Amino acid sequence: MRPLPPLLIGATLLLAGCSDRERANPFDPLNPTTGGRPSGFMALAGNGEVRLFWDAATGDAFIGFQLFRRDPGETSYHAITGVLSRMTTSFRDAPLANGSDYAYRLHFVFTTGPGTLAAEDVARPGTTLPWMIESGGTELLRLTPDNRRISERRAGFGSTADVAANPRNGDVWVADEGNGRVVIYQTGSGVTVSVPGFQLPTAVGVDPSNTTGWVCDASRGRVYHVQRDGQVFAASIGPLLQPVDAAVDPFTGYVWICEFAGGRVRLHDDIGVLQWTCAVAGPSRVAVDSVTHEGWVTSFEHGIVTRISPAGQVLGSFPSFVAPLGVAVDATRGRIWIADPYAGRVIALDRDGQEEFRLTGLTDAGELSVDAATGDAWVVLGSTGSVVRISPAGTILRSQGGFRYPFAISVDPGGR
Repeated sequence: MRPLPPLLIGATLLLAGCSDRERANPFDPLNPTTGGRPSGFMALAGNGEVRLFWDAATGDAFIGFQLFRRDPGETSYHAITGVLSRMTTSFRDAPLANGSDYAYRLHFVFTTGPGTLAAEDVARPGTTLPWMIESGGTELLRLTPDNRRISERRAGFGSTADVAANPRNGDVWVADEGNGRVVIYQTGSGVTVSVPGFQLPTAVGVDPSNTTGWVCDASRGRVYHVQRDGQVFAASIGPLLQPVDAAVDPFTGYVWICEFAGGRVRLHDDIGVLQWTCAVAGPSRVAVDSVTHEGWVTSFEHGIVTRISPAGQVLGSFPSFVAPLGVAVDATRGRIWIADPYAGRVIALDRDGQEEFRLTGLTDAGELSVDAATGDAWVVLGSTGSVVRISPAGTILRSQGGFRYPFAISVDPGGR
């Protein structure tokens, strides 16, 4: 082939340059980043509302944005705003009905009218406030009630180990191992209280009856009682052999403690006085049934779930697990949820320990929490980097991925 004359080479490069510039145009359907649609569009569900966000844009003949919505049961979209300015990047849509999907479209608007292409998203408002941490993470994350998005991020942690939300007032407690402290985020006021002085805070059990918390310090072998303003009660529980979890009966204020290396579960009253101990091999996690006041205890190393009476007697031992870890009680519906990570499953039991249903294929399903209002179970799948929301009937409602290693979750039903 003969080489192109210099003039033709210049013309070819000029045309290529024009093509590149066109493809860099955010309004171009062939733009590899935007596809000709507004970028960064997301719909974040909240209580009776949806907050919408997107990126600003500029360009010739471009004058702004316009939002459209399709309501539950409808087949077409209708405008919910006029033309918004080019620099507008958010909109709050309220009031909306909780528990229903709303579909949104965001269009560019030009001097000739709305563009034909739109960015789309869907959100389902609700009262649920799911709080999640990652293993050794530096943030506290709040997910949207429909488990589609991250609604809030709070940074500044050294290495997170546990999270517990108080359903009475919305306080969120975080065990921050990396900084040797517990952080109490008072969501109602936005105040954050830092409680230093711990060595290895591994778990927190919150008391809805008086808004305090019980903090397990596994390294020191003690459990401390902490007020929401950060004051620590003088009397602590210990010495113990590796306390790894605590749960509080919301009616009595009594605290159940898993003493892992001691091979026992302990019950202490609301001022820390020991009531009894019960032998359980390697207790890992405990949850309390607020109706029967019974405790349900998992033993990860021994593959057993144990049911214990309020008086400290073993009422049942259930060995048909591989390595059970997370446990949560839905007292309203009489259901006990168990996460069995090595088996990749979640099993639901009734109060007698009879299996109601199981969900398989949930690789590394470690910790879980139940929404007391809806009965939904929220499960973290560590190695797959996802959070799964399961209905009371045992149906997976939605899975959200993209996390580094979700480690613990606590659901506040909200609606206060």
